Amino acid sequence: MIDNSNIDNDFNPRTKVFLDDEYGVVLDIMRSGFYGMVRWDTPKELDNEDWIGLFGVFTQIGGKIIDQNHQFKYINDDGSLKDKI
Repeated sequence: MIDNSNIDNDFNPRTKVFLDDEYGVVLDIMRSGFYGMVRWDTPKELDNEDWIGLFGVFTQIGGKIIDQNHQFKYINDDGSLKDKI
C-alpha cells in the first residue's frame, strides 16, 4: 500500500502527474531518499524523465498531481507499457 500522506508535497510512487500537456506516473525508483522518476504516457519503449528531488521545481513550472483515477493511453499505472494489440 502506498502512503499518500504527503501527496501534495513530494513525489510518491504511482502518483499520476501532468506537465507540458503530458500525463505520466512516478515510478517506484528512489535515489538519495527521494522519488521522482516520471514515466510519460507515450508509446515509446523508454520515456522516463528524472525529477528526483525536484518536486518544488516541477510544481513551480506548472507540474501537477492529477486525479489518481486518470486512465493512461499507453502505460499502466505502474509505468509499464500496455500490451500491444
